Amino acid sequence: MTDAHALAALLEQHRARLRAFVAAEAKSLLRFESEDDLVQGVHAHALRVAERLEVRGEREFLHWLFTLARQHFTDRRRHWFALRRDGGSLLRLTASPQSADGRDRVAHPRASNTGPATFAQKREQLALAAKALAVLSERDRRLVQSFSEDAPIAELAREWNASEEAVKRARQRAVDRFRATYALLEKSRGV
Repeated sequence: MTDAHALAALLEQHRARLRAFVAAEAKSLLRFESEDDLVQGVHAHALRVAERLEVRGEREFLHWLFTLARQHFTDRRRHWFALRRDGGSLLRLTASPQSADGRDRVAHPRASNTGPATFAQKREQLALAAKALAVLSERDRRLVQSFSEDAPIAELAREWNASEEAVKRARQRAVDRFRATYALLEKSRGV
């Protein structure tokens, strides 16, 4: 078993090696998350499971770290795949009732239009929404996803030991931050 301070020092000592590992092993994730975000995710995962680590040497530690990294990459791929598969509810959050010119900014995911241009537009919008979601804190991501999935407020309130009113306010602020981030990304890409 390793204490958190010793593990943090080891993780920082091997940050460059982990970053190189991320660049080599997680290329498909780099469309959605930066190398630094993935490294931080692996570090956070390592700190959560520190009690299972017994450092016997550098080689064994790196093997353990890279195994955790692969698990983290798998989890993140599942997250992005699920988001792509069921991104309609998330895209609905990006749509304002009407844009300044009176038209809907984002087509409803179940719109009857089909064809390569429509699919390309939706794919691009989903990529922007995924990036906007990735920028948020873990708590805000969870709140936005709960909102898009119509998860019951009472369930989150129990889980977080908070009042339903506090969770409602927090969730609305998270959705507002998500929408603002999406709008900034959309504006920066000229969409």
